[in-house]
Amino acid sequence: MIRPLRRFAQSTIALLLTTGILSSMATVVLAQYVPPDRGLPGRREGGGTRGGCALTQPTLTALIPSQNFGVTVQEHPTFFWYVPQTNATTAEFVLMDGNQTVYETTIALPKTAGILQVSLSTDGTVPPLTIGKDYQWYFSIICNADDRSGDLLTRGWVQRQALTPDLAAKLAQVPVVDRSTAYAAAGIWYDAIATLADLRQSSSPAETQPSQLLKERWNTLLESVGLEAFADQPFIAEPTILNQ
Repeated sequence: MIRPLRRFAQSTIALLLTTGILSSMATVVLAQYVPPDRGLPGRREGGGTRGGCALTQPTLTALIPSQNFGVTVQEHPTFFWYVPQTNATTAEFVLMDGNQTVYETTIALPKTAGILQVSLSTDGTVPPLTIGKDYQWYFSIICNADDRSGDLLTRGWVQRQALTPDLAAKLAQVPVVDRSTAYAAAGIWYDAIATLADLRQSSSPAETQPSQLLKERWNTLLESVGLEAFADQPFIAEPTILNQ
């Protein structure tokens, strides 16, 4: 039943996008994520207190579907985590192509809990993701720099796919706030969440939809992958990159 339901959801939302009905419908329908029929080994939650880290609950959690796998159409996508309050001061993000490190950076952790994001650098030092290739990423809170076995670790996967003409047309037809719905219906997780996150953090409210509407769409998107517990967490300001 999963695949027929998935096709039905995609075709229904596609019809709404085409006819212009989408923007007027209830947000509970708009932000539903339709996952690809695929999952990979990973770790969405970082587990409990380890290695001398003092952590508040909930624990470190990657904002990804439970399948540990997500799709993007971006050459340099953005990744999101809920980071708890901790006495640890640094975290590490690593993106791997098989055994080869594509990107590695150390990040200064904030003093308060919230949602932290890391984008792949677009300054030419990081090659664009190859279409159709699976990349594995790791995000760790470093509890003890001298003994990394105690890191609080999350890991997941990203694959870049080509932007299809059909999806490109849908994205061009709808307001920016509705683009997350088109991405979500197409199973493109990383761009669905990044679109809403960018809008919610916008410093120019007049250029976006009312904040309550964005909040409802954000809540519904996270709820669709079982992450509703983090919907009200604040966004952390642009993280301080210590080295990359």
